[in-house]
Amino acid sequence: MVAPAGAHAHTVIQEAVSELAGRLPELADRLVARLREGADPEERRLFDAPGFRAAAQAGLGAALQAVASVGRDRSDLRLARRVGRRYAERRIPLETALRAYRLAGALLWEGIADVIAERHPEDVALLVAGAHRTLAMIDQLSTSVTDSYHRAQRGLRDTDLEQAHRTLDALLDGRTPDPRRVARAAARLGLPESGRYVVVAVPSTAVPATGAVWRVRDEVGLGVLPLTTEDLGEVAARLGPLVRGPAGIGLPVDGPAALGAARRSAELALRCAEAEARAGDRPPVVRLDQRLPAALVAAQPELAGQVRQVVLGPLLALERGERETLLETVAVWLACGGSTARAARRLFCHRNTVLARIRRVERLTGRRLGHPREAAEVVLALEAVRLARAAEASGGPGGAPEGQSLPAANWAAWSALLP
Repeated sequence: MVAPAGAHAHTVIQEAVSELAGRLPELADRLVARLREGADPEERRLFDAPGFRAAAQAGLGAALQAVASVGRDRSDLRLARRVGRRYAERRIPLETALRAYRLAGALLWEGIADVIAERHPEDVALLVAGAHRTLAMIDQLSTSVTDSYHRAQRGLRDTDLEQAHRTLDALLDGRTPDPRRVARAAARLGLPESGRYVVVAVPSTAVPATGAVWRVRDEVGLGVLPLTTEDLGEVAARLGPLVRGPAGIGLPVDGPAALGAARRSAELALRCAEAEARAGDRPPVVRLDQRLPAALVAAQPELAGQVRQVVLGPLLALERGERETLLETVAVWLACGGSTARAARRLFCHRNTVLARIRRVERLTGRRLGHPREAAEVVLALEAVRLARAAEASGGPGGAPEGQSLPAANWAAWSALLP
């Protein structure tokens, strides 16, 4: 506010301001008392803090200087911008700051009016001319507070989102941040603080824009999904249309603190999905709970190589065509539950041919396929062969031994048949 036109009017206003400047501590106490009226408990804690009273007194002093000033240096506006920023940073509602400024403006105007009425009753008319200027000053201060508050709030939202993503990354890495930090991150990302979760893994180049909270870690896109159902089939059905390549759905876990384990299981599922994608026409969405034998093999590549060699070594040393025929036959036979007749129909050969091949596999491996434990060893070894074949096709580690490259012929016919 600037003083009304005229030297006399300016002198009267300055005299009132000088009088009020000597009573700033009293005015600050009155402002705090008015603010406490009708305030909620959280606001009262703010108003009762010693720092708030000091800030209120400083704000009143800056406003008085603005009332008396005829220049453009508005320290009260600078202070209002700082107040707006600080309130945003402390997550204090904007309405609290605006109410403080409205009450402060009313308090100062009452004080000025009282001084003029007491000392210059003949100049009370000056108050009419200055009323709209006072209202304009309060409006300017409120606008400064609001603009500064919103700017700071936008910056805080960006900062909060970045911090929430860092917390989520820590959880996915298997670290356990402070529970309060996890709670803040969950709230910022729209995730529940508790309940069941599942992680989805896709190649980093195929991360969809929706369907989960997505993060990219070590060239793998990881989608964090709260579970509203234990039916992972629904998750797979929702995810399928969104992804542009193979995807893996890990095992459900309890709460954000277990997201590290969920990530590891999702990455195992992705490795299985990538192996199947190289064998089939359409990149699949693989649920780890449906690929547990493959997951055991994929989780221990060095051990998987030993299982492959110990169980199937003599078979893998055969000539390429014969090796592939026996691998296909035993995979189909196992997928048919040990039914020679069903396997023969799927392989388009006589059941005696299937029996002969199965007996040959048993002689080469030293495993009886009718014995559950020994059949399980063959299943795991076949998974190891399949993953080795997929790794070889992609140029990755874990391929078949030299001279034992697995042929592509008929691979798609049996690569996805194992339990």
